[in-house]
Amino acid sequence: MKYSEIVNKKQYQEYCDRHLELGNILGAGKGNSDMEDEYYILDLIIVDYQSKQANPFEKLTPVDLFKALMEEHGYSGYKLSRELNISQSVISDILNYKRAFSKDVINKLSNRFGIGKGSFMKEYELVGKNAEAA
Repeated sequence: MKYSEIVNKKQYQEYCDRHLELGNILGAGKGNSDMEDEYYILDLIIVDYQSKQANPFEKLTPVDLFKALMEEHGYSGYKLSRELNISQSVISDILNYKRAFSKDVINKLSNRFGIGKGSFMKEYELVGKNAEAA
């Protein structure tokens, strides 16, 4: 069991494959303490590598991210408003930078798109004199 810091995607994939293999063995109750140790070491190394990777959404405003997610998932403002029980005007105002994301909207979007709540909490400029939280 000799592991080192992950330096490329090939190594990352190899470590992930081994981690999954060990997880399946341990989950079936067929492992031993050496396998448990190896599993946890791989887990730490993998998490470290993942945390160092560039986040493609990092430079997007929450609104731009929201627009991209809607497009990727084929949502119109109307369709999303009906599914998440959010007023269509609230969604429109958010998309037009006239209203900030409320906690309720952030929770619903985070759950729907499987993305961290923090992605919608970054600061950005609102336009108009009636700018408010959704």
